Amino acid sequence: MNQIDHIAIAVFSIKETSHTLHQLFNWQFSDIQEIPEQEIKASFASLGDLHIELIEPMADHSKLHTFLTKRGEGLHHIALKSDDIQADLTHLDHLDVQLLQKTAQMGASGKRIAFISPKETAGVLFELCEPLKGEKYGDE
Repeated sequence: MNQIDHIAIAVFSIKETSHTLHQLFNWQFSDIQEIPEQEIKASFASLGDLHIELIEPMADHSKLHTFLTKRGEGLHHIALKSDDIQADLTHLDHLDVQLLQKTAQMGASGKRIAFISPKETAGVLFELCEPLKGEKYGDE
């Protein structure tokens, strides 16, 4: 868990935000994918080994929509790479770290993910992310 996989930005519209970021920084975003389990849409831009993820709610009743309504657009979470997410979750649980999930769930691009409560980490939401073997973002 010592390498950042991606930084997620919560937005109301991936299309609008990706267009703006493309104009400003020439970032190329992947096709938008839907993750029904999370009730979000996602798109990634690769910046070397670091990726920027734009996330948009799929429904007005989703957790992400509530987040956006309360806090507005901006940083949502920082994802840390995990070679063995279940082992990392077990380790954190043994340390009495408050986890939002004790078992991994399906995330974008078929990754296994889980979140640590921001109450544990100075108000920052951290995601553990186990990338697929040979994983690629967007058009790499």
